[in-house]
Amino acid sequence: MQQANPGCITLPAGQHLLVVGGCGGIGHAIVQAAHAQQLHISVIDLPQSLKRRALPAGIHTVAADIRDPAAVREAFQALAQHRPGIDGMVNVAGYTGPLQDLEGIDAAAFEDILQANLRGVLDCCQQAMPLLRQGCNPAIVNVSTGIASIGAAGYGAYAIAKAGLNALTRVLAAEAAPLVRVNAVAPGGVDTAFLRGGYGQGGSEDGKPLRLDVDAYAARVPLGRIGVADDIAAPVLFLLSDAAAYISGQVLHVNGGALMRD
Repeated sequence: MQQANPGCITLPAGQHLLVVGGCGGIGHAIVQAAHAQQLHISVIDLPQSLKRRALPAGIHTVAADIRDPAAVREAFQALAQHRPGIDGMVNVAGYTGPLQDLEGIDAAAFEDILQANLRGVLDCCQQAMPLLRQGCNPAIVNVSTGIASIGAAGYGAYAIAKAGLNALTRVLAAEAAPLVRVNAVAPGGVDTAFLRGGYGQGGSEDGKPLRLDVDAYAARVPLGRIGVADDIAAPVLFLLSDAAAYISGQVLHVNGGALMRD
């Protein structure tokens, strides 16, 4: 089975990359690919995620729940003390709870998903901007989802939050130009702990998914398989790189062709 090779996308050694949510499946793949290219890497993630995930030696970690604005501010203050500039930031943090129709979802659950997937990302972008302005050819990549573009029953709050993230990406790209580029990658189904409850919520990276029949999904994908984390890491690294120097405000869908079927 042919899969992406994130190592074929080259970033300058020594650049400082921040991965918010770097312990989850996609985030960890990005961290590993960047580490192989000798980047300085910082990871912001939940305390329990940092405890579970064995990250490569030399990775700087800061524990924070991005649903808490005060925790985000403190995390970026600590980051600025560690290293004054950021060359690239990837926002991978986020989750969705159990599948629930919008008719029945309560306000607290809805607001929590919006906070984790949208408002928390905005808080990170706001706090990161002064550090990005000190970076070299700085860029932000937000990780969205193809679910924001389709009517996926049960994913209403998550889809709404990620649709907002797509809008955030475009508006911030306009406001941060020309110094900082801002783009998003929107994956389709990817076989990670996200399908089994979420890494930060204790979800496993293998075993039967809770919310997706992998074989049935793969049968609907023109390229014939579900995605893996490296399939997403490679486009993220591309959008951070100088090869994407004239790309900003875009949402890149990475789904093996599934979106055109859905």
